This record gives sequence, structure tokens and C-alpha cells, in this order.
Amino acid sequence: MQGFFEILVDTMIGVWLSAWRPRAKVKEVAHPKFYFFDTGAVRALARRLREPLANDERGALFETWVLHELRAHQNRASSGGEFSYWRTPSSSELDFIWTRASQSVGIEVKASERWRREDGAALRELMASRKLKRAFGIYRGSTSLRDSEIEVLPAAVFAQRLRAGEVIG
Repeated sequence: MQGFFEILVDTMIGVWLSAWRPRAKVKEVAHPKFYFFDTGAVRALARRLREPLANDERGALFETWVLHELRAHQNRASSGGEFSYWRTPSSSELDFIWTRASQSVGIEVKASERWRREDGAALRELMASRKLKRAFGIYRGSTSLRDSEIEVLPAAVFAQRLRAGEVIG
């Protein structure tokens, strides 16, 4: 099975996102996550291209879109750095972490139209332990918010701020 995914990566149909492991004392998940190059391709492979978008698809598709926006900006701006994700066995998870040298930026993606305080739990945990320099929440709502040290942005505002170099780089 691993060989199949490597062929998809070699042909630029997908990318691996490695696990971030900032602490030696905490057992973090180490398996990489796979993302297809396009959300439409994911739906086509699932034979759901012409079906209405189901709620259980929305989160993964939105997360994939954010990853590709981040990677496109990284390449356009030549910002360097690496993207990864973070998860512990107790299910604390952070969708994306961009790291370059000692700078780390955490990004949590939620497909809902409302940001809830618990959505930022992993970001707050890593900010409190000083593992992250900045933290962003991206959601489908319409208002920019502040959740302690987390900047919570609607997707459109996130895209504008990313292109302006205000998120990573």
C-alpha cells in the first residue's frame, strides 16, 4: 500500500504531511498524513462528484484547501520551512504547523461557521508551552475573532493575510 501512495506523490497527485514531534517526553503520533492535490479529485474517486457535499466531507475538504493555499504561498514567496501536523494518542490534534528555524506557526482548521473555544485547545496548549510563536484558527464564519493568543480568521481573510505574508514567512 505504501508503494501506491509513493506513486501518487511522485506523479504529484498527492503529498505527505509529516508528524511534528516537538517533545521527547510526550508520545506523539508519528505517521504521516496523505492529502490529494485537489478536493475535486477526492470527491471523484469517492464517486461523489455530482452529489451534494455531505457534512462529514466538509472538514477534510476544507483542510485540504487550506493546506494547498499554504503550500502555494510557501512556493510563491520562497519562504522555505516545513509543514507538518501534530497529534497525541490522547487525541490532541493540530492541523498544520509551519516551522522554519526556531519559528513555528500553528493553524487549526474548522469547517463550521462558528468558532468554539474548544476548537483552539491544541493551539493554546502549544502556545502555553512556548512551542509556537503564533497561532491561527481558520473557519467558515464571517468575523475575525480573538481566542486568547489565537487569531481566528474567516477563510477569505486568511487567504488575503496569507498572500500578504502575514501568516507564514
